[in-house]
Amino acid sequence: MTFSDNQSMLKINIQLFADPDKTEKATPRRRQKAREEGQVPISREFTSGLSFLAISFVFLLLGRGLLHSILNGTHVIFEINDDDLSTFEDFWIYLSQSFRDTFVYMSFIIFGAALLALIVGLIQTRFLFTLKPLKVDLSRLNPISGLKRMFSLRSLFELTKAILKLVIVGIVGYSVVRGRFNDIFLSVNSNIIDGTFVLWNVFAELILKCAIALLIISVADYYYSRYEYERNIMMTKYEVKEEFKEIEGNPEVKRRQRQIMMQYAMHRMMQEVPKASVVITNPTHFACALRYEPDRDFAPILVAKGVDRVAQRIIEIAREHEVPIVRNPKLVREIYYSTELGEPIPERLYKAVAEVLAYVYSLREAKERL
Repeated sequence: MTFSDNQSMLKINIQLFADPDKTEKATPRRRQKAREEGQVPISREFTSGLSFLAISFVFLLLGRGLLHSILNGTHVIFEINDDDLSTFEDFWIYLSQSFRDTFVYMSFIIFGAALLALIVGLIQTRFLFTLKPLKVDLSRLNPISGLKRMFSLRSLFELTKAILKLVIVGIVGYSVVRGRFNDIFLSVNSNIIDGTFVLWNVFAELILKCAIALLIISVADYYYSRYEYERNIMMTKYEVKEEFKEIEGNPEVKRRQRQIMMQYAMHRMMQEVPKASVVITNPTHFACALRYEPDRDFAPILVAKGVDRVAQRIIEIAREHEVPIVRNPKLVREIYYSTELGEPIPERLYKAVAEVLAYVYSLREAKERL
C-alpha cells in the first residue's frame, strides 16, 4: 500500500456531518424552548473585549494613582528598620499598610471589570439565568458530535480569529513601541520615577489600542455567534409540521372532531323539526323550519335549515310528525341566507312570515272543525 493510498483512506467528507434537512427558520416556540434550555446567542469575545476596553480606560484614569501607590509602598518597604519589625506578623501588617492604596486601586479595577462583564453578558442573554446547561449530557461524549465540532464553521472561525488577534496585537504593539522608541530609550538615563512613568505611558497607549483592536474583532465574533445560533436552531420541514400539530392539534383529529360536532349539531337540529310551527320550502332544494310560540317567542325562531339532502331530510321529518309544509321559494331563500339557527327572523320578513303562519293556523282550525 502506497502513501497516496493511505492519504485517500484518511480523507474525511466534511459534508457527512452537515444536516441538509434543516432548511426552515426557527419558529417562536422553538426559540422559546431553546431559551429555556439556556441556548442563547452570546459572544464571550464581545464580553471580554468590552471588559478589556473598560479596564484600559480605568487604567488611564487610575493608572497614575496606582503607579504612585506602588512606588510609595515600595519606597516605604525599603526604608524599614529591623527595630520596627519584631515578628513576621508585624511585617505583614506593615506591608498591608504600605500598599493599602494599591489594594484599593486594584479592587476598583477588578470589581469594575467583573461588573461590566456581568452586565454585558446579561444584556446579550436578555437577563436569562438557568442551570440547565450545567446538567450532565452524555450525548456530548458522542464522537460523531465531536467530529462535527472539529470540522465546523465555528472551529474554522475560532482558528482564523486567533491568528487575526495575534497579528493585530503584534502590529499594534510594534507600531506603539516604534513610535515611542525614543522615549523608551531616553528613559534609561532618567531617574526611576520618571522612567517608570514614561514606561507607564507607553503601556497605557499599548493596552488602549490593543483593546480597541480586539473589540473590533469581538464585534465580528458577536455577529457570527448570532448567525451560528440561527443556523443551529433551524428546523426541518417535519419538525415544523409536528410543532404545528402540537400547537393546533393533529389536522386529521381536528377534522374528525369537526365531523362529530357537525353530526351532533345535525342530530340536534333534526330533533327540533317536530317542534316547528311550519316548514317553508322551494320545494326541494331549500327547507327552513320555523317555531313560533306567542308565550315564548317574541318573533319566529329558525330551528332548522338545509339544502339538498338536508332539506329533504327536514321535509321527511316534518311529514312524519305532521308539521305543515309551505312552498315559498323566495321567502325560504331569504330566511336561509339571513338567519342563523336559534335566531329570530329579520324584522323585514315579519310580514311575509306572518302571512305564512296565518295560513297555517287557518288550515289547522279548519282541520279541527272537521
